[in-house]
Amino acid sequence: MTELPQGAESVAYALMKDIALAEASAPNARGVTQDRKWILDTFAECLKCVRAEPVKAAPSHGRSSF
Repeated sequence: MTELPQGAESVAYALMKDIALAEASAPNARGVTQDRKWILDTFAECLKCVRAEPVKAAPSHGRSSF
């Protein structure tokens, strides 16, 4: 079995493929063209999401804000 790289680019590529599959099968997908521009834009957006810094939780002071 071949070992696949698990870097940010690999994760972004897998995410892009999932999005492409979902959008192609969506009922309103008639106007979506998955051309070169769509692929590159979607991959760039996925890569940006994958590389985003995790959101840090606000410090808890023991009191509920609700």
